[in-house]
Amino acid sequence: MIDLRPLLKPLGMASLALSLSFAPHAAFAAPETLTVALTGDFPSLDPSKDSSPLGANYRLNVFNALTAIQRDGSIDPRLALSWSTSPDLTEWTFNLRHGVKFQDGSDFTAADVKFTYERILADATTPVRSFARLVKTVEVINDTTVKFTLVQPYAIFERQVSYIYLMSKVYFDKVGDQGYLTKPVGTGPYRLAEWVKADRMVLEANPGYWGGEPGIKKGIFRPVPAEASRANALLSGEVDLVPELSPALMTQFKSSSTVKVEVAPGFRVVYLAMNPNKPPFDSASLREAVDYAVDRKSITDRLLRGVGRPTGMMLPPAAVGYDASFKPVAYDPERARTLVKQSGYAGQVIKIQYPNNNFAMANEVVQAVGGYMTAAGLKVEVSPMEFTAFFPLWLQSKLDTMDLFAFGASSYHAEGVLSVLYEQGANAFKVDPEIDRITKAQRSEKDPVKQRQMIADAFRRSNEIRYYTPLYDLLQVYGVKKSIDFTPFPDGIVRFYDFK
Repeated sequence: MIDLRPLLKPLGMASLALSLSFAPHAAFAAPETLTVALTGDFPSLDPSKDSSPLGANYRLNVFNALTAIQRDGSIDPRLALSWSTSPDLTEWTFNLRHGVKFQDGSDFTAADVKFTYERILADATTPVRSFARLVKTVEVINDTTVKFTLVQPYAIFERQVSYIYLMSKVYFDKVGDQGYLTKPVGTGPYRLAEWVKADRMVLEANPGYWGGEPGIKKGIFRPVPAEASRANALLSGEVDLVPELSPALMTQFKSSSTVKVEVAPGFRVVYLAMNPNKPPFDSASLREAVDYAVDRKSITDRLLRGVGRPTGMMLPPAAVGYDASFKPVAYDPERARTLVKQSGYAGQVIKIQYPNNNFAMANEVVQAVGGYMTAAGLKVEVSPMEFTAFFPLWLQSKLDTMDLFAFGASSYHAEGVLSVLYEQGANAFKVDPEIDRITKAQRSEKDPVKQRQMIADAFRRSNEIRYYTPLYDLLQVYGVKKSIDFTPFPDGIVRFYDFK
């Protein structure tokens, strides 16, 4: 039996004043060196092998894609200067930058685009493949022009290519897989100077960067999994920036003269996934019971000190396709208990698997959810995992009965959530045929109004079948030295080159 009551006592929120940072991009004062504490280390240095949000801190600084998504969700050129598409949206042609060099001195050409995509498509084990799987062929027109032919129409392909970080074919031919895993080169604003696993990654400014040498000359990432340790490192001056702080630790910074803590919009939704393929969640009534059993508002207002917003949609407000008319399910413990009794629940233990170092106060949130489920008449066991252990199982749909996770698309578009969680071949316990059909159809819809309606239909169906139960939008609590001006992107990824 999990006792929920100690977690949800009033927490003196009035004594802590925080500001929501919705300000536009501002001019940053860039120190020579910036040290950042992250929740963990990077899974791989090969950008064709890793799609984790944590690893994007490394990939975005060392590599470039054809395009990049900006703070407001717009698309900017990167290694592509411009692009065009055929009327049926199946052929996309990108015109590339001239004179770009990789950090080993080799030239960037269309051959590198073809090599990178074909390498990813040939590897059935890489999670990055999901971002390129609609590509049928990549054709080199000339050194600065490349054409993609897709297996189906895709209206936002220019947004999707921002996930694929381009590698040097010339360098790879010299060093092979192992060389790229240990001494990778990209075309980005920083080069990898040192990586001591579980201790630090040091990036140095690339003086030959096509976009101009960045202001920060040295960027350091330190993996610090413990929430309290990240906070202490910031207070002591050991690090300059912590992109993710626990709401429970914010009061430590109230009297600090050197550090500020603020809250900013995020891009992830915290949700429960229930496996409908086997008992007990093969019962639609039991999935509905869980939906009504959880008091989202108490979790976000009391436990998280307001650093979260109850939601009724598996899509955050920052994403294209978000619909404010989707309201969170109201807490109804009596209805939850009745549904549990009607479901035929046999009393089996329900294990909640979750990553304990991937989002703020994960342990406390899962304890709270488990407490609510226990109160509804269910037997619950919480099962914390390191993110590096959880994520591969999540990617392969090999988790057990229920999991709690925070997910969002850094493309800031519903497509990123629909394709990963709802489409055939997705990271899902089970795919609903109707949502799969809508997901495929909305890709070829050129009218944004009609596309939004299709997206709403998909998420409305999701709320009916409840394979996923959205709980709350995850906001960002970040801490930074007062001498540094920092405005985070919704994805929470630190771009050293963004400091001017």
